[in-house]
Parts: sequence; structure tokens; C-alpha cells
Amino acid sequence: MMTICYYMLSRIAYTLMILIIFVFSNTESRANENGLVYDQNIGQYKDLSYDALSEKGLTWKERSQLFGGETIHYESLTDRQRLDKKEELQELLLAIKIRETSNWADLGLANRVETEILNWLNGKIKDVPKKYAEADIYSLRAGAVVYFRAYEIFGDKNYLEAGLKRADVMLEAQWDKGHWPWGTRLGENFVRIQDGFNNEPFWIMLYAYKLSGNKKYYESARRCAEVLLSLQRNNGGWPDQWSFNGRSSGHSGVVNGVSFNDNATNSCVQMMVAMFHMTGDKKYIAKLSMLGKFIEKSKMGEGDVTGWCEQYNDDGSPTRARQYEIELPYPRALTRGVGPLLVWLYLMDGNEKHMNLLKRAYAWHEYVRKEEIKPEVVEQWREMSRKWSPSHHSMSQNYLMEYRPGWPDAYLPDGSNWGRVLNFRLMLWNPVTPSQKKKYDKFIDHSWPPVERLAVIASANKPPPRDYNMYVHCHSSIGNSLSEIRRALLEHKLGGRAGMLKYYSNPTKYAPDQYLQARVDAAKRVLNLRNRRMAYSFKDNPGYTGMAAMKDFNFLGSKSRWYGKVGTKWGAAFQNVYPSPNVTWYQWQFIYDMKLARGEIDSDSAARGGRGFETVASQTHLDSWDVLGEWGMATIEMENYFNVPLNKN
Repeated sequence: MMTICYYMLSRIAYTLMILIIFVFSNTESRANENGLVYDQNIGQYKDLSYDALSEKGLTWKERSQLFGGETIHYESLTDRQRLDKKEELQELLLAIKIRETSNWADLGLANRVETEILNWLNGKIKDVPKKYAEADIYSLRAGAVVYFRAYEIFGDKNYLEAGLKRADVMLEAQWDKGHWPWGTRLGENFVRIQDGFNNEPFWIMLYAYKLSGNKKYYESARRCAEVLLSLQRNNGGWPDQWSFNGRSSGHSGVVNGVSFNDNATNSCVQMMVAMFHMTGDKKYIAKLSMLGKFIEKSKMGEGDVTGWCEQYNDDGSPTRARQYEIELPYPRALTRGVGPLLVWLYLMDGNEKHMNLLKRAYAWHEYVRKEEIKPEVVEQWREMSRKWSPSHHSMSQNYLMEYRPGWPDAYLPDGSNWGRVLNFRLMLWNPVTPSQKKKYDKFIDHSWPPVERLAVIASANKPPPRDYNMYVHCHSSIGNSLSEIRRALLEHKLGGRAGMLKYYSNPTKYAPDQYLQARVDAAKRVLNLRNRRMAYSFKDNPGYTGMAAMKDFNFLGSKSRWYGKVGTKWGAAFQNVYPSPNVTWYQWQFIYDMKLARGEIDSDSAARGGRGFETVASQTHLDSWDVLGEWGMATIEMENYFNVPLNKN
């Protein structure tokens, strides 16, 4: 009896100790093994500077939030390790079988999900738009990719044929010059470079060529690359648009200049590198080295302030486009345009100037973030979110958003203030000083109250001063994170250029040892409770966003790990509470992992090559095993896409 009592008291004491540790570790801040400190009250890390960056001690959620996706590298195994892995795989497969057939609440989950996917694909297979125009443009592009990927996963040639039919409609619409239509009233003389109007058809043609071997698709991609090569500026970049007859499109965007906006320059760089690898012709990369010089020349800011605006004239002077794109430095210009370009250039030519410039720009962004995570500032934004978000954003009735600290639209070149750009004016978050007014008067909306005043208005339960509720939303906050930049900086910090190249590289074929490890990891993902819950079929319930509920193919680029309830650590960074199609992505991933674990995806198909000049991952934080991700670069399977001999003169 004494022994039992002693045991019980010991367990109680142990439990109390754990509770005390838990309470103290979750009150105000939590330090990881690497020294990163997470402040629970404000939902932010206190220091994310270059010197502080590390993955040690972080959970998978934290790693994903801070550094985006991961690249898994499989090494050779010893005889003992190989035997252990084989035994582990068999144990995992048995566990999967048990979960799927007995003693679990989700019996037959894999069969149900696969059936749901196949039924949807088969139901849409003949629904092919006849023309490449209007809304059908997006349906044709996404539909072709979905069916091509479905063919690679399920092996059904009907899916290959369905993808090719959609590619053929696109091919028929291609202009003789080599580009694709944009709009209904503009003909062959107009080229829309940004927003995927040419690079996506380009990659789809290469995808069709990869799977079919039909050279007509390769020729289509080549013609597209040729016309865009002809539009490259002498400084190495590309504009938003071009007209061969000088006729205006009626839409904003730089013509005689360089755009870092909406993937204009970046997409063309990807295409040129792809054609170089396919042809060996250096004409495609002849001017790319000039981009580094232009980026350095076009840098904006005074002192420590380092950034870029969205569009530039050929001489490097900033210019405006749409009413929220003016001659000021923008955070998203770094994350979507300049940042990836600097990483790519560095991986190609090894010039440390590119990384030094990237570190300077990142340091400035980190300064802004630290200013905005001060408790009093965070509380001001939260008060506006609490009072004004429930009335819905004026642009949509489907979602609510909360401002992400450190993500204004733009900031003043001297770094003294920042805010939201609308109607060609900057609505400053902080009070306007006399010196700011004198120096930047033409950029400032002087009628706009600062954040501290807006919070007071919200606290008094008064409506927003204007009908457009942008207090809880910035254009930069949508789909733009520093994760890709942080990942590059982290790998550079840990291993220099060699470390970065390793992260971006991966084999195109798995050796037996690598394939064995890939199957083990896939089996573990299948058994992961979170993954199973994300893929769970609730198709009979209202608001279900799985495959059965999809109206079109737009789920293709919809994966996101920014989710969570208001007030939670995960949801605090970026709140997105509208029904999303993420479930669909996880359903595809679940089935792919199941097939790979069982050996139904062969070793060559499981190894898709390196990350390359990725774009999808910059927005959605993909891992190297994500089934629907980075399909563009994967159409040309290479271990290292950055083996490109740039002209260094």
C-alpha cells in the first residue's frame, strides 16, 4: 500500500512539474534550442535577422512558416541500415493496412478519396473548351496540367489524351509570332508578358512534349521563347507588355522598361534558362548577367533602407503603373521579383554581391517587422480587426483578413514611414511629420488617419472613415512571404553557395536505397493523423472543399499552410478563414503517398529532379515531395538547373 501511495504521489509531483514547465514556457515567450524567441502574446518571433536564422528546435509548422518547404536528400545505406529500412517499410505498410481495413474510424479512407478524385476527373474529361478565350483560358491551362499529372500518377492514358486535347486548343490559338492572345480586342501585335499569359502555355507545351514525344509541342514552346527573347531589354529584364505596332492596350504597365511585378521578368528568365538547357544555345542567356547590374542600379533607399519598386524605365529610374503601384519601394517587389532573381543569379555565377544585396534588403524588412511587432502596435491592429473584420472586406463576402506585421504596401525611401497605397497615394500607418510632408508630399495621402487614430475610432465602435476597409488588409499581405528568401539566406549561412545548390538540387532518378527511403517517408505521411484529417472526405457536409466540390481546375495552385483560428499562434501571422480548396491538394497528396509507399510509383517517377527556378513554392511553401507542386520546371527534369554559364563581363 505504501508503495502504491508513493507511486501515486510521485506521479502527481511529476505531473505538477510538467504543468509548471508548460505554463511558464507558454506565457509570454518561448526560446527554442537555437535561440529564436517566440512571443506568445503578439504571435511573432522577436528576432529573425540573418545571424539568428536557424531551424534547430522548430516544429514542422514553425519551419514551414519561417522557411517554406524542405528538400529531402536520401543518401546511400549500409547493409544494416538497408535491412532496417526494409523492415520498417513492412511494418508501416502493415499499419496502413490495419488503418484502412479494421479498428479505425476512417476505414477505407484511401479508397474513398481515390474514388472521389477519379470520379471527378472522369466527369470532367470531355468538358474541353473549344476556344482559348475569356475564362476558358484559365480552365484550359489548369485542366491540361491536372490531367497530365493524373496520367503520371494513375497511369490512365485517357488522362494523357484529355491533357493533350486541352493543349491542342491552346496550340491552335497561338499567334504566328509565337505568343498567346490576351484580351478580346487586342490582336497579334500585342504581347502580355506578366500574369502567366505566355509562360504558363510555354510550360504546358513542354509538359505535353515530355509525355507525348510529339515535337509540335516543343516547337510551340520554342516559338514562344523566341518572341519573348526578342522583347528582352538590353539591361536583361522584361516589361509588363509590348505592342509591335505601338498601339496602347489601354491597361497600365511599363512597356519600355523592366517590371518586377506579377512575374514579368522572372517568368522570362525561367523560360530562357529552360531553352538553354534544351538546346545548348547561349543566345537565350546572353543578357541575363546584365540583370544583376540593373538590380543594383535600380535599388531604392537612403542609408540602411534597401528595396525596389515594381516597375522601372530602362535607365533604372522608377515609374508607376496601376494606382497602387507608384515610385516607392515595395516589400512584394523583393519577395516576388528581385529576391528570387538575386538567388538565381548567385546560384548561376557565384557572385557574392547578389547575396550581400539580398541580405541588406532582408535586414531592412526585418527592421520594419520589429517596429510593427511592438505590443502597442499589434494591439492597435487587433482592435481594428476585432471591430471591423466581421463587417467583411468590401471586395468579397467570403473572407476576412488580418494585417501581417511588417507587410505594408510600400515605404518612404528614407524609411521614416510606410503604409497602404491607393489612388497613387501612400496612406501612412504612422503620424506624418513635417519633414516627411516636405520631402514626400506628392506621395502622401494627408487625409488618412494613422493606425493609432484608427484604433481609437474602432474602440469607440464607430465605422471606418471610408467605405473601403483596408485597415485589416494590404495588397502585400496576400500570398507574399519572406519564406523563400529566408530559406535561401539560411542555406547560405549554413553552407554558402554549395549549401544553397544542394537545397535546390535533387536527382531525376532514385537509386534503390533512395527509393526505399522515399517509400518509407511516404508511408509515414500516409499514417500521419494531420494529413489524414486534411484529406478526409466530408463531401456530404456544407462547405466541403474536397475534390467532389470543385467546380473547375483552379485547385492546382491552391495549397497553403497559412491557416488557423483567430488568436492562435498559427493563425496570428496571416488569418484566412474562408473555405479553401486546400483539402483537394491534400487528397491528391494522400493518394500519391499511398501509391508510392506501396511501390506503385516507380523510382524514376518518384524522383522529379531539383527545385529549379521555382515559383509556386514562393507562395505556398511546398516541400520537395508535394505532388502537384512545381510542375513547370519538372517538365525538364534536371538535378541542377543552375549550371548555366552566364557572361560575367
